Amino acid sequence: MTDTSTNALFIITSATNAPYAGSAGLQQVGDRAGNGASGEHTHDNGHAQAAGSQATQSYDNLMATIASINTHAPGSRIALVEYSAYPLSQPQHDALIEQVDYLMSYAGNEQIQGFDRTLGSHQTIAAFSELTCLQWFLQVGQHHDLYKSFKRVFKMSPGVQLVSAASDTVHFADRAQERYVFPNATLAANAAGALALQFSNGYWSMDTALVPSFIALLQEMLESMRQLNQQGQTVCVESMLYKFIDAGKIFYDLKPAIAGPSSQ
Repeated sequence: MTDTSTNALFIITSATNAPYAGSAGLQQVGDRAGNGASGEHTHDNGHAQAAGSQATQSYDNLMATIASINTHAPGSRIALVEYSAYPLSQPQHDALIEQVDYLMSYAGNEQIQGFDRTLGSHQTIAAFSELTCLQWFLQVGQHHDLYKSFKRVFKMSPGVQLVSAASDTVHFADRAQERYVFPNATLAANAAGALALQFSNGYWSMDTALVPSFIALLQEMLESMRQLNQQGQTVCVESMLYKFIDAGKIFYDLKPAIAGPSSQ
């Protein structure tokens, strides 16, 4: 029996060393990568220790996600997209390059650094940075015909872990062909306190045939987010996914075979 997981590309979007890694709602603290010389910091010792601990936890979460893919989707390919203005350390980079097939870091990109300097909250910075870098990576892959070798493209976030064979899940069912696969939408409070439907951004997939149209959708999402931000409203990736992806192209994963933040 053919292991269909070998036809999967797993894209992990991570902001490993950013202060908002894993929690976009954290209150803003401190200095950013693009703000000056690397030795200039405004944190006191307590903040520095907390930031270091958070970065360590984020890195551990990332490695756990990678390990789960290697265990439960053997033969698949893994792409790591680092979307924050905070670069990986050299030891982190050296360890990760041994674990993934593609590593794209956008820490030095002027637009990403600009988001970090000018946007008003960690959630907003993370949302714009993640979708922008995901769009860039997908465009590069499309240019190089990366997706023709794969049946599906998965999007995962650090901390989410596969717990069973990916090839046995609904993502590879016949009914999922030419569709997105998401866990059921959930109700969450928006900025005004009202309940709104959202899709999890931590674990989902799409048929590779959908990549070109999804790249176009990302552009629409980013434009909508710019308008919301200009109006002083909160932006949310999960809400954008629910709003812009055609419901007729979605197949629902009612029992996601994962553990971690998106398994709730």
